[in-house]
Amino acid sequence: MSIFKLPNELILHIFTYLDNAEVDRLICNYRGVPSARPVLCILYQRLFGGALHITNEDPRLQFEHDYEVTVSAFEDKMSDDSFENNLFRLTRPNTIEFRFTRQHNDYRRFISDLNSLTALFDSSDATITNYLRRCSRINLHIDAHLVFMENPDSLKSIIIKLLLDLSGHPIAYKLENLTIKSSEIGSLYVAHWSQLFKNFTSLRNLDISENLLRSNYESYLDVWGMSRKFPETLTRLNLKNNMLTYVSKDFLSNLPKSLQFLDMNQNDIEIIEPCQLGELLPGLQNWCLNYTKLCVMSPSMFKSCPRGFVLEIRSTYLPDSDVQKLTLIAEKGGFKVLV
Repeated sequence: MSIFKLPNELILHIFTYLDNAEVDRLICNYRGVPSARPVLCILYQRLFGGALHITNEDPRLQFEHDYEVTVSAFEDKMSDDSFENNLFRLTRPNTIEFRFTRQHNDYRRFISDLNSLTALFDSSDATITNYLRRCSRINLHIDAHLVFMENPDSLKSIIIKLLLDLSGHPIAYKLENLTIKSSEIGSLYVAHWSQLFKNFTSLRNLDISENLLRSNYESYLDVWGMSRKFPETLTRLNLKNNMLTYVSKDFLSNLPKSLQFLDMNQNDIEIIEPCQLGELLPGLQNWCLNYTKLCVMSPSMFKSCPRGFVLEIRSTYLPDSDVQKLTLIAEKGGFKVLV
């Protein structure tokens, strides 16, 4: 019996086991056959109903996906009435991932691509807004790949505007994974844009590494501890490779109780204010403080940590006596200290 005599739902389920290359090959085989349109519909649904990546024109990195388009190609699909593009608009994607990774020598075009993405979020085109609203989840990944000799002011402003626009968009509650790295946005309006993360009420993973984030900004002291900044759904927070100098009790108190992994590697952290970490963050499983300047920290703050917790403090300036006390507390409490 031919597979195509089976119900469409079952055929689509079978096609999920095919890789993208096999699906593309089948589409090429059937595209010119008028009687094969029902099969083509199912094949296109397999591609368009999975993970859709919308990228910049010349991305530095490639990620696994089911279907990939640039912003301009996506806009074409929203307006062109071909058989394929009509199916694209009708098929609900499981995930839309905006993946923008800059080539080292591609500064101007990357800015242009980010402006196009901002315009996409600002669009009043009902076809575009309805398509975005129908997807199950949204992810955003921006890696600006900046180096210190570049002038990133324009890029920083665009990224902050993009974050602002997305935080007020009807799809904001669908954002689950957000990465903004190597963009140097830590030098511009941090006390203001850092408040926007709360609007992403489904956010699980946040990566704001390598952004020159600091603890204090002129009139704003302990900017990351002055208020709650993250939704109660957050499980992973990546702050590595920034310029944070201390960890206050307020910062830890204002982190969501849902947090499980906190990465603060390669910061300038010297001091951690005493507290009971296990009471403030009962679900925390791993705290990375490797390659920091950490020299003042009370070992007793970890007495309330749950069994299985892991503290990483490789290459710090903690006194040997504190490390020994911490090791004894860990052995008694059933958690690990990696030094």
